Order: sequence, then structure tokens, then C-alpha cells
Amino acid sequence: MNKIDEPVIVSFVGHSNSGKTGLITQLIPIIKKRNISVGVIKHACSPITIDQQGKDSFRHFKAGADPVMICTDQHMAFFSKRQPELGLKQIAQLFYKDKDLILTEGFKKEPFPKIEIFRSETEEPPLCLKDQSIIAIVTNHHQTWHLPQFYQNDLDQLVDFIIKKVVIH
Repeated sequence: MNKIDEPVIVSFVGHSNSGKTGLITQLIPIIKKRNISVGVIKHACSPITIDQQGKDSFRHFKAGADPVMICTDQHMAFFSKRQPELGLKQIAQLFYKDKDLILTEGFKKEPFPKIEIFRSETEEPPLCLKDQSIIAIVTNHHQTWHLPQFYQNDLDQLVDFIIKKVVIH
């Protein structure tokens, strides 16, 4: 695929412990086999600590540097105080400018296409009943919904759907 100026974003949403992370990690190798470069951004509800107290980068951040990046021969980690005015699109552009597709976990309130992971044993109703930006649902139990449905092991079909509906629409 050709790289694009604006990231193509698909968010995976669902109630806690619905299997979002597991599904995304299964989809990534399938997407990559189709020569589509992919990045992931995960939304966490609680504060996270990336660096450890006493480390140089921790001390830099604590002293007021913002952002701080740690680089090794194999990895990079970037951390900064979250800027509330930055939306998902702006966050994605910071890091994934050269990617064809960005999968996100969470970001329920952002206006990007979403795929819901819904487990039948969940006591809460599916999010798709109230969220019009959900374009499909992945479930372990077929229901009569107004959206395309995929079972949790329909990985190739789900990737086909994402490519046709979002990546090359």
C-alpha cells in the first residue's frame, strides 16, 4: 500500500475483559501478511508510569522536560504529559505518519470507525446500541443486530472487512 498523509484509524472497543487486546494481537500478523503496515495506540483509563524512579529519564521528566524519549539500539519509548486538546488523530500523526493503518484499543468517544468486541456473558448491553460509529461487532454468540457480525475466530474475514470498509473505501 502507499503511505498516506492522514492515518487510517480503526478503534476496537468493548466492555472490560471483552478480549480487545487478544483480538488485536491476532489481527496484526494477518494485516502485515497483506503488506499493510500497522501501528497500535492503546487508551488506558488510569495513569501509567513508564519510567522507574531513579532512572535518568525519570529524573529528566521530574525536572520538567516534556517530552522525554528513551532510545536503545532496539527500541524507543516516548512519554509526555497528555495534552487534553490533542485528539486521537493528532496523537496518531505524532508517531505513525508512515503507517497504512492504526488500530486503537479504546478511544470510545473519538469519531473514528469502531469495531465492538462483545461477549454474550457480559451483563451490560452492547455499545453498538447507542454508538453509531460502530461499523461491526465481533462476538462469541450470534445476535440480530443491525451491523456486520464476526465470530472471534473469523480473523481473515474481519481483516477483509476492515480493508474494504476503512482502508480502501
